[in-house]
Amino acid sequence: MGKLQGKVAIITGSGSGIGKAAAELFANEGAKIVVVDFNEANGKAVARDIASRGEAVFVQADTGSEAAMKKVAGEAIKAFGKIDIFWHNAGIAGAGAIEQTSEEEFDRQIATHVKGGFFGAKHVLPHMKKNGGGSILFTSSGSGIKPSPASPSYSIAKIGLRMLAECIALAYGKHNIRANSICPGPVQTPLWPAFVGRNPDVIAPEDLEKAFLSRVPMGRFIGADEIARAALFLCSDDAAAITGVSLPVDGGFTVT
Repeated sequence: MGKLQGKVAIITGSGSGIGKAAAELFANEGAKIVVVDFNEANGKAVARDIASRGEAVFVQADTGSEAAMKKVAGEAIKAFGKIDIFWHNAGIAGAGAIEQTSEEEFDRQIATHVKGGFFGAKHVLPHMKKNGGGSILFTSSGSGIKPSPASPSYSIAKIGLRMLAECIALAYGKHNIRANSICPGPVQTPLWPAFVGRNPDVIAPEDLEKAFLSRVPMGRFIGADEIARAALFLCSDDAAAITGVSLPVDGGFTVT
């Protein structure tokens, strides 16, 4: 029997990258998956692939909207009748250095990451309480632990998710609801080129990539599958006593 047998998992940003790897892994471990992504083609493809051997539905959503996150929770209940796991993984690349960041770009960082997590939690928590418990996970970042001079708006948003997990852990532990955050190091997802290319006038993308890797003691990129396996642990009953933590999965990036 899989580690998530019979559980229902919502994973935002699961049309590609870390989210896709996690959706496939969680499905292999017995979960019914609610694939959530802004990109309809990618999200449908992932859901279709999982449905060929398990159970999955796709919900298109922009996580920067409370209405969208309410819809996600509602569609999960409509499809599967309960919610055991909510992982807000959807994210966007940092906007760039502070002097180059517009108000619109700043607002988009906060909306996609923090609003998505906050209002996603708001609308899944009642179902988790009714169900006797659940697990909430947020994708923060090494840049949510250490400050990012290249994109402070991204660091602000990602540290916000860490604090949100701690607040939920404190308030909802009595309901057997756990909340944690996971903090990836450099991962070559489809977003990676946007990360390293956000300040080309300051530093060339290839030089920024080398700089990132020079700060990783293990000297390599982290695999999306490695993030997914760590998330599986945090969302499963193996981590039944773990709540309110931020887990770096970064090859040592945050200790340099």
